[in-house]
Amino acid sequence: DEDVLDGQDPLNYTVTYYASFDDADAGVNPLPTLYENITNPQVIYVRVDNDTTPNSICYDVTDLTLQVNPLPVFDLEDSYILCVDTNGTEVLDPLVLDTGLTTPDYSFTWYLNGTEIAGATEGSYMPIEGGTYSVTVVDEATSTETNCENTDETLVIESAPPTLVAEVTTQAFSENHVIEAEATGPGEYEYSLDNGPWQDSGLFEDVTSGEHVVVARDKNGCGLTALEITVLDYPKYFTPNGDGYHDTWNIIGFAGRADVKIYIFDRFGKLLKQISPSGQGWDGTYNGNPMPSSDYWFVVEYDEPIGGQRKEFKAHFTLKR
Repeated sequence: DEDVLDGQDPLNYTVTYYASFDDADAGVNPLPTLYENITNPQVIYVRVDNDTTPNSICYDVTDLTLQVNPLPVFDLEDSYILCVDTNGTEVLDPLVLDTGLTTPDYSFTWYLNGTEIAGATEGSYMPIEGGTYSVTVVDEATSTETNCENTDETLVIESAPPTLVAEVTTQAFSENHVIEAEATGPGEYEYSLDNGPWQDSGLFEDVTSGEHVVVARDKNGCGLTALEITVLDYPKYFTPNGDGYHDTWNIIGFAGRADVKIYIFDRFGKLLKQISPSGQGWDGTYNGNPMPSSDYWFVVEYDEPIGGQRKEFKAHFTLKR
């Protein structure tokens, strides 16, 4: 009404709107105060009556065009994952917040946690940190009078490959070997042992002796970390027949340990060989002569990896020919 009266005193005039000129001229069937256009654009008619004259003798009618310009249409996801501190194992592509709209038809202003991001004036933006991002998009092409604008926001969540630690929590030569792994970082992580199935827990039980690989990965796809870990134990048998498989016998997992001493005996207690955990092991001979198929005993002296106590372990194994 204010625009129609153009400065005239609203106390002296009545403004009404009509769907047709005839209705406006006759002053019948006025449109309701809250009216939604039925076409776009739509021409309606406005009647202004001078209330200072009796019986509305003085009035005027003119047309008025209703045009609804649409808001910029785009939709950001509710949240996105941003991979940080990556190590090259991530499966997610670099994050881009994209409205799908472009300049010069639209102008853009991006915000991080409510603060305008300097220089961020395009239809897409690549975040470098987590937080609440929003963008205000203004339609510059449809109408310079309305410049319709729309705003949307999203939450960017940081995730990263884990920092991983793993250890054998059982003592050497235990019946049930246990590995415990722990992944830390901003992500949500899962674990795998030796390319086995993924699990939420970093606890692995009944692990065999020897070298193993523990892997923790980010469930969001931001990368993984792997560690090699050794379970101490000994082979229950060996077959020194020269075929390249199990031809020698040695303790598993003590390589490079200067504190370890290994002694091999026959079943009568005769010392046959002292071997190094870093060497090839025992080849099944004594003074160059092959020993027969039988059970043999060994004694290993070592510093326990957990606690460092000096220990001695005795057991037997089988030589098969």
